[in-house]
Amino acid sequence: METVRELLAKLDNKVTPTMAKKLDGMQALQAKLQNAKEEYEANPTDEKLADLEEIEEFMADENEEIIDDLKALIRRKRFTEEEQEKASQSSSKDLEAPKGDEETKKKEKSGLGWVGWVVGGVLLFGSLGTINYFRNNR
Repeated sequence: METVRELLAKLDNKVTPTMAKKLDGMQALQAKLQNAKEEYEANPTDEKLADLEEIEEFMADENEEIIDDLKALIRRKRFTEEEQEKASQSSSKDLEAPKGDEETKKKEKSGLGWVGWVVGGVLLFGSLGTINYFRNNR
C-alpha cells in the first residue's frame, strides 16, 4: 500500500485546499498521539491506554481516507492530462486535413447552392404571378 508521502510526490505536492487542511489535521493528530504515548509511558493506566488506542484508531481511519482522496486526485490528474493530450492530437489532425475532403465538401456546398437558387427563383416567379393574378381579378 502506498504511503501519503509517495502519493504526494506523484502529485508534485500540489493538493486542493481541503486536502491540505486534512493533512494539517493529521500532523496535529500526530502530536496528540506523541503526547498520549509519553503520558502513558510516564504513568500507565487503563484510561490513558484507552485514549491512546482511540487516537491510534482514529489516525488509521484518517490515514486511509487521506490515501483514498489522494488516489482520486491522481486519477483525476491523469484523466485531465489524457484529455489535454487527445485535444492536442485532434487539433493537429484538423490542421493536417487532406485536401480531397475539402474539395468534396465544396462540391456538395456548391450543388446545394444551385438548387437553392433554382427553388428560390421558381418561388419568386410563382408568387409574382399569383400577386398579378389577384390584382387583375378584383
